[in-house]
Amino acid sequence: MTAAALEVAVLVDELMPLLEKLYDLLPEPMGDPTAGTTSHRKAIGSPAPWHAEAGPTLYTISEEARRLEASLRLEVTGRPGRRRGGSDANTVAALHAITDLVHAVPDEHARQAAHIVARWVRQARQVGDVGLEERPRRVPTPPGELPPLCPYCGTWSLRVLPGDGKIWCINGECEDRDGRRPRGHLDRSDVTGDGMISWADGRITKRRDWA
Repeated sequence: MTAAALEVAVLVDELMPLLEKLYDLLPEPMGDPTAGTTSHRKAIGSPAPWHAEAGPTLYTISEEARRLEASLRLEVTGRPGRRRGGSDANTVAALHAITDLVHAVPDEHARQAAHIVARWVRQARQVGDVGLEERPRRVPTPPGELPPLCPYCGTWSLRVLPGDGKIWCINGECEDRDGRRPRGHLDRSDVTGDGMISWADGRITKRRDWA
């Protein structure tokens, strides 16, 4: 078992209980599910009442899991296989198939699969009513003020986790003075109380520099 294939298995194991939490947040089907287009225990495609975060997250995971399974199966067997139905049981089956198929693909492709599954885990954890991980946000500013530009690339691409103040630039081409993706911490000046950003390369960005 390669490290990447093992990572996929670990991530899928982490994702499974998160899927249950997301399903629990969805409304019950409004009508007879046998007469409609869904076979879910909870209705991913049902009308309101609707969970604005859990529903789209579940849809993304269920759809992308089927696509990833088909892509891996095509690489391993030469055929994508028959597309699975839309039930949550089929989503789980697709995830289990992914953990099996990654053993038979090149390590680079297994790492790509791990990256995709890790994104699903992160998205599920960031659903507000799951509450296991903060969702990155723009740097908070007083009303009427723009958020700060990244001091390295000059774009509005800074994101922060409000709970612990971690901040970084989401521009994939941006680098700090050490040649790394800019990362820092949102602080306040001990003297003025104004907001400031302490960067990993030693740079300090103060509020007066944000304009």
